[in-house]
Amino acid sequence: MPSERPSNEDVIPGNLIGEDGGPAHLALSPEFFWNSGQKLKVPFLNGSPKLQATVRAYAQEWERHANIDFVFVNDGDAEIRVAFNWKNRDPINWSHVGTGANKFVIDKNQPTMNLGSLDDYTREDELCRVILHEFGHALGCVHEHQSPAANFQWDEPVVIADAQKRYGWDEATTRAQILKKKINATAHTNFDPNSIMCYIIPPEWTKDKKGVNMNLALSETDISFIRKMYPFRTRNAGRLSVDPDIRLWYPTIALNSKIIVFDPPYPLPPRIVLGLTLLDEARTTNIRVRLHTPPASERDNKSFTLNMDSWAETDMYNAAATWLEFVQSEVEFEVGEFNTNDDRSWDKLPPVTDDNFRRDVHRFDFPRGKYTEPPGVVVWLNALDMSKDANWRIRAVARNVSAAGFDLAIESWADTVVYSASAAWVAYPRNHPGVLSGKVSSSDYRNWFPPQASNGARLKFDTPFDRPDPKVFIALSELDMDCSRNLPVSWHGDTWADSILYEVGADWVAFG
Repeated sequence: MPSERPSNEDVIPGNLIGEDGGPAHLALSPEFFWNSGQKLKVPFLNGSPKLQATVRAYAQEWERHANIDFVFVNDGDAEIRVAFNWKNRDPINWSHVGTGANKFVIDKNQPTMNLGSLDDYTREDELCRVILHEFGHALGCVHEHQSPAANFQWDEPVVIADAQKRYGWDEATTRAQILKKKINATAHTNFDPNSIMCYIIPPEWTKDKKGVNMNLALSETDISFIRKMYPFRTRNAGRLSVDPDIRLWYPTIALNSKIIVFDPPYPLPPRIVLGLTLLDEARTTNIRVRLHTPPASERDNKSFTLNMDSWAETDMYNAAATWLEFVQSEVEFEVGEFNTNDDRSWDKLPPVTDDNFRRDVHRFDFPRGKYTEPPGVVVWLNALDMSKDANWRIRAVARNVSAAGFDLAIESWADTVVYSASAAWVAYPRNHPGVLSGKVSSSDYRNWFPPQASNGARLKFDTPFDRPDPKVFIALSELDMDCSRNLPVSWHGDTWADSILYEVGADWVAFG
């Protein structure tokens, strides 16, 4: 095959798929897919800085839709190794498929992917197509035109003769690359002619003259498929509000619920952590809200019911929640919840301390040996029951964090009356790759007085993520509002209408 880039009229060669592993073995079973969330180290074995930067940019398009992270490194042991026309002897574009890169390439100085036709002068559309295609193979995707669902009426003699003329392929190679259907593939979708994993098929190659044009972007099917193969931590948006997802803000209804579908389903019901992100209630009644979902023992692996309720005479115009889903195998994450009613009845308030606080404190101990150093702990408020007759002041915070455990404190101050409150928490190793967390409060950048309706600040990660769009989950952990007005507040730190907001805080966690 010539080393120059083929013209638009040419059939673009993809990577060769060998029957026994090289240079790109078909992903015949799920074991050829990497673990969801895995960080794949990717060094370049040659190539100009400009070309390397282009590969990084296009490869990361897959990361927007798959819970996988290409970490581009300079050297060292790596899962994917990229070369450009390796040793000036390989002008073909190819890649090993998925974990076959580790299985079939033992020499760590050899590429697992070769972008042989690319150089600094390659057109942008060709760069985009080739890089997306080959990194699709690196993630475990195979040729779409060889899918069990494809139904081409091949004119085999024409295909074989044309492939030999264009690329120097013998009949066996052409059959392996184009004509043979991979009927034993276990993970596939309906045939998608728009897939980035599909070759250009000239109309003259088929008896019915139906071909496939050049594809330059991930198709909807590509995105759906890769999302199922590498699902994100939270399968859905991880956000729900009463208005407009369940009902309009008025008239108020106390009990509000919606079924959240896991797409794709989990092997087992996941652990779920809920946090309050918005609350809008009338000042004329006590502030009452509770986020809850049935325990894992009462859920299935396909969905869960999220409830956002108030009770008694409370008028709840709106509420919103975020949540995290953790599979049972993610043992590095500990999760839990503390409701003050677990330790006291609603009418027995904790004593006032010398610093004029009331504190409900519950100790959580981690399993022995779980952490070797103090972990990161994220705390989210998810239930409130507070008197309407005093300002609404409350915060939930992790104190005395050590490798052995921590104290979860739910605090109020001054004359605030908290009949009950609940907070959920997540603990994780601080050195866990791809996870960062923190706290943000309006007190970080302004005094509590005078009150301010709009509060916001841009957060900068201490350690930048390699992937372009880390997933951030944030919920309320602190609140200080005047009871003389309605209580509308969101995790953005904003209030509206005539409400008076002295201080607001939130905990966040990011995965990338």
